[in-house]
Amino acid sequence: MRFLLVSMLVFSVSAFTQEESSREPAPGVTELTVIKVKANYMGNYMDGIEKTWVASNQIAKDMGKIVDYGVYVGNNNYVYLTVQHESYASMDPSYWSEEEQEEFQKKFREIISQDEQTSTAQSYEDIREIVRVEMINQIIFK
Repeated sequence: MRFLLVSMLVFSVSAFTQEESSREPAPGVTELTVIKVKANYMGNYMDGIEKTWVASNQIAKDMGKIVDYGVYVGNNNYVYLTVQHESYASMDPSYWSEEEQEEFQKKFREIISQDEQTSTAQSYEDIREIVRVEMINQIIFK
């Protein structure tokens, strides 16, 4: 099912860009997560994701598993989290070997304990709502 979805997305982008020779898809894919944070909790949420989401993505970037990541804050308490992947294939869990997963866990546990991670993640439920997650592709105009 996942392969079918990924294939459809790749073909739809390819079809879109073939219409005009003045544009082409940029390499890679960006995972965009849109989050609505409750009023007056933005600082708490930023403190939490700094220890969890940001830390884990920095490790993945240092290991060469993602291209980059970003945190953006919009008006009305919206947060936009982005993870830039090399390709759709690099988003698959099988992209990580067992050794890489163990290395990641070791590095992540040096930053935050399992108990602290669980506690932090559970606190998110009271202060934020995940609005949507999208896979987006950049189009380059020539």
